[in-house]
Order: sequence, then structure tokens, then C-alpha cells
Amino acid sequence: MASPKKLLFIIIPTVFFIQEQFSIADNDWQLNDSSIEISDTEEIELGKQVDKYIRHQFYLENDPELNTAVSNITERIVSVSDRNKLPFTCTILQSNSINAFSAPGGYIYLTYGLLKFAKTEDEVACIIGHEIAHASLRHTSKLYCEIKEFLSHQGDRNTSNKSLLLLISRLEEFEQDADTVGVLYAFKSGFDPNGLPDFLERHLALAIREGIFGILGFGSSLAINTRINHLREYTSTLEKKR
Repeated sequence: MASPKKLLFIIIPTVFFIQEQFSIADNDWQLNDSSIEISDTEEIELGKQVDKYIRHQFYLENDPELNTAVSNITERIVSVSDRNKLPFTCTILQSNSINAFSAPGGYIYLTYGLLKFAKTEDEVACIIGHEIAHASLRHTSKLYCEIKEFLSHQGDRNTSNKSLLLLISRLEEFEQDADTVGVLYAFKSGFDPNGLPDFLERHLALAIREGIFGILGFGSSLAINTRINHLREYTSTLEKKR
């Protein structure tokens, strides 16, 4: 049986920009919303272990100018976040894939491919804001507790399948929440909140051109379009506050 820490690593680095639609399980079994979250100390320690694993699996981008630019953006957004006491770090991975993800305790990872694909500092800022929002909203802590519950049901195949679907549903919920809070953080720190929907639109167009959705199915592009539309509506309310 996989440990909660290993399964957490598998789930947290989900592809940030492509989501597939899943059917929601019925109400015969539900995740426990009252699960006790792990403490800040436990979360940071867990993040250190995940970070150690990631650094063992990837080469890191050592370009000092690029790392400084990303660190400066991260610091600006962290300063307006709701958990700005966490020791946030943003590491660039030498990968041509277009992706961003986070580990517990404030560890954020961007791929070189993402930075190369981004057209503006605002786009990068909104993506970093999204990952900081995951930490601020304690998504990792909540997910960790729910993964442990999922593992406890692995002996019952029917219940295990339902719990996995619910975990996937929870991930989609977390993504939408992190979108909203992340662009708000970017806006508060002086960046254009439209950076995230702009980036998502271009990445969606690229995915369609390359036939990715021919494999994943129509539901994936529909999910991202819904996400983009939600963001456009929200950022329009922020623009009125300028």
C-alpha cells in the first residue's frame, strides 16, 4: 500500500493546465470535511521531504537572472498572501513541459518550458499566485488528511473507487479556488490579474493544435474553457476597483 506521503506527491504535481472531467460518485460515501488538518510544522516537514525527492528527480535551472526574477515575483505575492509566514520558495525545473505545481509548506515549482511559453511577467505572477493560494487555503493539509482516509478504504474496491472520484472532484474544486485567490494576490501586488486567463487561453489553443484533447476527450477543453470564463468574470470585478 502506498504511503500518504508518496500518494500526496503523485497527486499534488497534477498537470496544472489540463483537467479531465470525471463523474461524481453518489452520496453513499463522502470524504470527511471535519478531518483535522496537519499543523504548520508538519506541513513544512512534509514539504521538505517532497522537495528532496523532486530535487533528486529533476535538474534545476541555475540561471541567476531568471531565478532572481522569479524570486522577486514570489516575494511580492507572498507579502499580500494570507500565510506569508510560511518559508515560500519557487524553484525552476529544467523541463520543457509547460507546468507548475506546489508541495506542502510553501514549495513552488515552475518548469523552464512554462517560463519560455509565458509572454509577460503578469502571466508568471498569476501562476505563482495560484500556487501560493493553494498553500494559503491549506489545500495540501486538507488533501493529506483525505488521502489517508482514501488509503484506509483501499481494501473495499467499491468504496475505494468512490473515494478516488471524490478526491478528483476535490482537486477540481481546489483549482478553481486557487485561481480566484491567486489572481487576487497578483492584483494586490500590482500585477494584471488577466495574466492567468490569457495564459490558459494560449495553452488551450496549443493543446488543441497538438491534438492533446484527441487523447483526453472533449471534457478536458470544456473544463478549461469553464475555468477561463470564470476567471474573466472575476477579473472584470477587480478591474473596476483600480
